Amino acid sequence: MEININKEDFSNGIKIVEKVTSQKAIQPILSNILIETVSSDRIRFCATDLNLAINYKIQAEVIKEGSTTLSARKISEIVSKLSSSEINLKTIEDTDNIKIKSGKTEFDLIGLSALEFPKVLDDVETDEFKTIVLNKNEFAKAVKQVIFAVSIQETQAVLTGVCFNIENNILELAATDGNRLTRVQKEIETPIDEPFNFIVPAKTLQEVLRISSIIDDEKITIKILRNKILFEFENLAFQSRLIDGVYPKYQQLIPSESEKKIIVDRVELINSIERVSVMVNDRTNVVRFNFTQGQLEIMADTPEAGRSKDYIDIQYDFDDMLTAFNYKYVLDGLKNMDSKKVEIEISDVLAASIFKPQEDNGNYICLIMPVKVQ
Repeated sequence: MEININKEDFSNGIKIVEKVTSQKAIQPILSNILIETVSSDRIRFCATDLNLAINYKIQAEVIKEGSTTLSARKISEIVSKLSSSEINLKTIEDTDNIKIKSGKTEFDLIGLSALEFPKVLDDVETDEFKTIVLNKNEFAKAVKQVIFAVSIQETQAVLTGVCFNIENNILELAATDGNRLTRVQKEIETPIDEPFNFIVPAKTLQEVLRISSIIDDEKITIKILRNKILFEFENLAFQSRLIDGVYPKYQQLIPSESEKKIIVDRVELINSIERVSVMVNDRTNVVRFNFTQGQLEIMADTPEAGRSKDYIDIQYDFDDMLTAFNYKYVLDGLKNMDSKKVEIEISDVLAASIFKPQEDNGNYICLIMPVKVQ
């Protein structure tokens, strides 16, 4: 194999795929990136840790076809140090090693045979997949709005992922850790014949968010086949295993209607909570909300440090009500909304409370379980 490639293109390609390699794997090949020619002007980078797999095609001048695998860490470090904008890669005869030339600089890098690299992203007939197409930026926004609520406890594997529910032309994403629930709904371009759902690991979606921020494509195609999910862009494919199991029936947790509704400026509420939280008990993270007509009093205290309180104007015309929340849960929800006003729906001081953008027509909600006021 011999290719000439632009340094910036080569560096970007490595950055996109290298995080999928496994640096602590028993198999050394999993720490490597597969580099192979695919046409006279294209090469492909592949990486996998056996749970995730990625390939990315970029332009290059292909002088001689071939393939090899190189240490992701070492090739990334080498390319970052090169001063010339053009790079020549050439396999050393009868080996899998690569000679890298750029300007007056040369490296001989030991590689491993491409034949040892696991078969990933195998071609499957398109009609075997269930396929949906989404606007990339809208999908990324939806993922960010729910992913923070996934559980970090491995004991309940299904809660460490995001549940995808697809019915007709609506994609619904939901996540919960048992103390809070986030849900967002988005329209898809092509209606689905029959409803289906699946659970995507949070790690997978975090990687999709990272990739989406680098790729310029406007659309993302999602394909589901049995226990795998494939995210496709024009020159990139990213595959992951799905989480096996049944997701809790979270829809039953969402109140159909709440007795009391509060309207509040989102930024003012965020700033008020952040001010008060300076005096919060680090063990409980509890902040108390005292709703009175036209005003919200937010309070926190720590026996050994002191107390704090703050007041903001609200729209509220019901009886006085005192409740409490883990302030971090509330801030997570508020910071993933982009509306000026937020609507808070509360039926009872110990019932699940809903925080949602006022202008969103219910497409996004953050449900938070209150804490018993001491």
